Amino acid sequence: MASQTQSPELPTTETASPAAGGPAPVEPAGQTGGTAPAQPPPVSRAAAGLWCLAAVVLVAGAAWASLAVARATAFSTAHRAAAAWTGLLVVVALAVVAQGILLWYQARVTEPDAPSGNLAFRRRGLKAAVIGQDGRASTSKTQVALWTAAVAWALVDLLLLARAYPRGNLFSGAVTTNWRPEYLVLLGLPVAAATAAKAVVVTSNSGRGPLDSASAAQAQSLGLDRVYVRDPVSQQAKGFWTGVAEVLTGDDGAVAWADLQYVVFTLITLAYFVALFLARPADGLPPVPAALLTLMGVSASAYTANKIVNTKGTAPQ
Repeated sequence: MASQTQSPELPTTETASPAAGGPAPVEPAGQTGGTAPAQPPPVSRAAAGLWCLAAVVLVAGAAWASLAVARATAFSTAHRAAAAWTGLLVVVALAVVAQGILLWYQARVTEPDAPSGNLAFRRRGLKAAVIGQDGRASTSKTQVALWTAAVAWALVDLLLLARAYPRGNLFSGAVTTNWRPEYLVLLGLPVAAATAAKAVVVTSNSGRGPLDSASAAQAQSLGLDRVYVRDPVSQQAKGFWTGVAEVLTGDDGAVAWADLQYVVFTLITLAYFVALFLARPADGLPPVPAALLTLMGVSASAYTANKIVNTKGTAPQ
């Protein structure tokens, strides 16, 4: 009987169709309809280098503008406006510096279990500060970023106006005798909400963390009475406005009232903070009314409670 030999370098594949009774071809994981989803390229050193170059330019511009504004002595409306815009430039420059450093690091360090596709793209660089592990924009992390940037901008503004104010150093007064304890709440409350939200998600499904739809079918074998399912972000979820919508919605894409309420009261308080600070920078960081602090506290608590309820999951099918 003649024997058939097969080269190990050229393995054969089954091509018979299921209709002919042969085995069906197996598609690779993550492939649908025979076409693999588009994967963005890994972080390149060229892209990281461009961000670093942009950081150098912005830092140089921010330094020059800061020196020019800080040397002025007229505490006029024009000078205060120049200090406000320069403070914003300094914050943007610091953000670009962080983006360049993070991309430079990610271009050189590759982890074996690093995410790929749109999930990896969304968590590159500084975006990871507001993007959750599933690739969606996080409501609680966004609040942390907004208040951190706002308070940093105000302190830089006061530092630039320190010399021009005729009655003393505005920056020193804002962080010593004129310090307002409510800013510990404004900065700490979003951090506490973000930490609590992450804790309940990580410990869901009896400490296993959220399951995707494919793994949820094995919930009974895992001994879970209730299962919390959260799929990673889809390949089509792209763009700035998509991220804004994710801040206002839940994992299912529907509007989440707890998230929406939290965002609305935060934006109202933030707008009050910016308007009052620009109008009266001599008072340092502006006082925040107790009513706004209460609304933010209630909405943050409701957001955390809603996250706890959602992570309890449903009975496995």
